[in-house]
Amino acid sequence: MMDNATFHKKQSIQQLIIDAGHMVEYLPTYSPDLNPIKHKWAQAKCKKKRSNATQIFCSHSI
Repeated sequence: MMDNATFHKKQSIQQLIIDAGHMVEYLPTYSPDLNPIKHKWAQAKCKKKRSNATQIFCSHSI
């Protein structure tokens, strides 16, 4: 499995992989919409901009 880096798509690289007895498969194009942690970090960054450190940590203390 390879990502979509341009050097992975070169014919010479693909041929080396095939000659070594492996199959060439590419990962799907990256989409941040499919990664839920990206949404959580966006929420955290937004909250950080609206608050200072004391407010953030005190609101989550036990």
